[in-house]
Amino acid sequence: MSPEPSSPGISVVTATYERAATLPRLFASLEQQDGVDFEWVVVDDGSSDGTADVVADLRERATFPVVYVRQENAGKHHAINTGVRNASGEFCAVMDDDDWYTPGALGRMLARWEEIPEPYREQFANIEGLCADPEGEVIGDRFPTDVCDSNGIEISLVHGVEGDKVGMYRREVLAANPFPEDLGWHVTAALAWNRIAARWWTRYVNEIWAHKEYRAEGLTSRETEVRLLWPESMRVFWSELAAIPRPMPLRSRFKASANAIRYGFDCGDGVRGSLALAPGRGWAAVALPAGVALYLRDQRQRAKLEAEP
Repeated sequence: MSPEPSSPGISVVTATYERAATLPRLFASLEQQDGVDFEWVVVDDGSSDGTADVVADLRERATFPVVYVRQENAGKHHAINTGVRNASGEFCAVMDDDDWYTPGALGRMLARWEEIPEPYREQFANIEGLCADPEGEVIGDRFPTDVCDSNGIEISLVHGVEGDKVGMYRREVLAANPFPEDLGWHVTAALAWNRIAARWWTRYVNEIWAHKEYRAEGLTSRETEVRLLWPESMRVFWSELAAIPRPMPLRSRFKASANAIRYGFDCGDGVRGSLALAPGRGWAAVALPAGVALYLRDQRQRAKLEAEP
C-alpha cells in the first residue's frame, strides 16, 4: 500500500481522460524513479473507461503517494489547474497520461535545478529536458547548448527550437499563473507557458527525460479540429505574443499579429475587434492581408470537417 503523503519534492500531475489503458505504463516508469521523494496526482477529467478502478489498483501497489481527484469533464487545462491545487510538492511536473519517464528522470531534474546558483533560483520558473519517441529518437530540436538558460519565447522564436519538451515548474509559479478557465473546453498550453516565459527564465538541458507517443485520438493529432472548434484561446495566445515585450524577430511579430487577426475573425470579433488584437496600427495594417487569408483557409477547413461523416 502506498505511504501517506509527506511534502514530496515533486508532484507529478497527470490530467487524464479515457486513458485507463495507458496509465499503467506511466506508473511503471514512476516506479523507476529512485532517490527522490515525489507524489503522483491523477486528475480524472470525467472518464467512463474504468480509470478510477485502475488508479485505485495502482495506488495499492505504489511505493509513492498517489492522489486521485475526479472532476466533471472540463478539458485538460482545467484538469491541470485542479492537479496543481491538489499538489503538495515544491515542484510540479506535468506529465501526459500516455507518456512515460526515463529511469531516474525526476532525480536528474532536481539535480540539474540545484546546479542553478541559489541566489538566482527565484528568477527561474522551471527546468526542461528532451522528449524522445518510443524508439528513443529525440523529438524536435535539441537546445543550442547542453545547458542553456533562456525562456520559452526566446528558445522558440530566436533559437528556433521546436518539438515537445518535458520538465518541472515551481509549484508556486503554476499556482499563480493558472490556465484560463473561461476560454472554452480547449486552451492551448502555450498560452500559460508564454505568460510565465514573459517573466521568468528556464534552464534547458539536453537530456532525454521522457518518451512521448502521439495517438490518433489525442489532442496533438486533432490540432486543426480543436483550434477551429475552440478558437478563443488561440486569439488570446497570439494577441499576447504579438504584444509581448521580450525581443523577437520581426517575422515572428508579423506572424503573431496575422494570427491574432485571424482568430479574431474566427471568434466573430469583426474587422475593428480583430485589428485591435495587433500591437499597434502599423502591425494591424501590415498583417491584415495575411490574417484574412488565414481566416479564409480556416473557413474552408471548417467546412471540410463539417462535411466529414
